[in-house]
Amino acid sequence: MCSAKSSFSNQNQKNINNYHPWEPRTKLVAGVIFVFGTISLDNISLLSAALLFSVVFALCSGLNLRLLIKKLSILIPFLALMNIPLIFGAGFPLSMDRVEFAALISLRALTSMTFTLFVFINQPIEEMLEAMEHLKVPSVITTVIYLAYRYGFLFIKEIQINMTALKARLFTTRLNKYTLKTLGELAGGIFIKAIHHSEIVHQAMAARGFQGKIPVGKPEPIKKTDIIKTILPVLFMIFLIIIEQVVF
Repeated sequence: MCSAKSSFSNQNQKNINNYHPWEPRTKLVAGVIFVFGTISLDNISLLSAALLFSVVFALCSGLNLRLLIKKLSILIPFLALMNIPLIFGAGFPLSMDRVEFAALISLRALTSMTFTLFVFINQPIEEMLEAMEHLKVPSVITTVIYLAYRYGFLFIKEIQINMTALKARLFTTRLNKYTLKTLGELAGGIFIKAIHHSEIVHQAMAARGFQGKIPVGKPEPIKKTDIIKTILPVLFMIFLIIIEQVVF
């Protein structure tokens, strides 16, 4: 298996060893309700409270703080690219409406990302996909997610091999026509290979009787602790929504 997958698997296994067991169906339900509740909030103070709760809840449930910060840092450049034109688009003095809107977007994104990471990152992906199947999510969705997860590592490995080949030929990236042409041809070749590999995989799976649905086992019983863990974030989000409707 490729080095990218090995590195990810080692890190993921370390996270799995540290997580506090939580029945995945109830965990998914809590995550969906909390994320949709976060999106519905329009008050900065309440969104800040939701972000603080999601961070504390994730850490108390076994998610590593360093890993959480590392994953959230990926989101920061995208938020900056989106918010800087929004804040400064009207010139000076700054419009407080624009600043508040940018803050709302950032808080919603960070809170939703935090709880989503907590739901998926410290539990085996196979368990979460089985939970989606047990919750009657269409099989085509769970199958696509599972295959994308498995074969995405091969796609990453293909990119790494091609970039290594370019460096071996003393290729350096510059902002010129030659660089853009080379990278364009490289990207096209990678996608053509990906299509070819996907066809081979499809034929191999069809030859083994694959019917478009990944078999899953029986769901684990839901315990009282699972219900309590699910109720806590749901009740907190309902509380925030009621506060927004009544007070604000």
